[in-house]
Amino acid sequence: MLRDIVVTTGDLKCDYEIIGPIYFQVSNKGLFSSALSKLVNKYRDQIAQMKREGRMSPDQTDWGFLYGEWSVGQSDFEKAFFVAVEELKERAAMLGADAIIGLRQDIDLDTNGFQFFYLQMYGTAVKRK
Repeated sequence: MLRDIVVTTGDLKCDYEIIGPIYFQVSNKGLFSSALSKLVNKYRDQIAQMKREGRMSPDQTDWGFLYGEWSVGQSDFEKAFFVAVEELKERAAMLGADAIIGLRQDIDLDTNGFQFFYLQMYGTAVKRK
């Protein structure tokens, strides 16, 4: 079960076998829909539950349009992070891993015209002994 896969930015205090690097990227770029919006829909129920429990910020109106800008809402970053971790867990499970160590992320902003972001997450898939 994906819930049992440990994800950490550090190391584990137990022996493990390294399976290999694991990577996922997502973007909110797209004219009518994006990879992020499709994945948010996939995890819609989990995201709604996290909002109800206060573990994720509620959606907020982005007032950037008042300044003539299309900007990225802060809640999109939070959703993207959640989605990326869940997708990494799925990939780790397919490899037979039960943990991801050394998790790192990189967010790049494209502010030409519309504001888009690209999120890359990566780490090392491992199997605890």
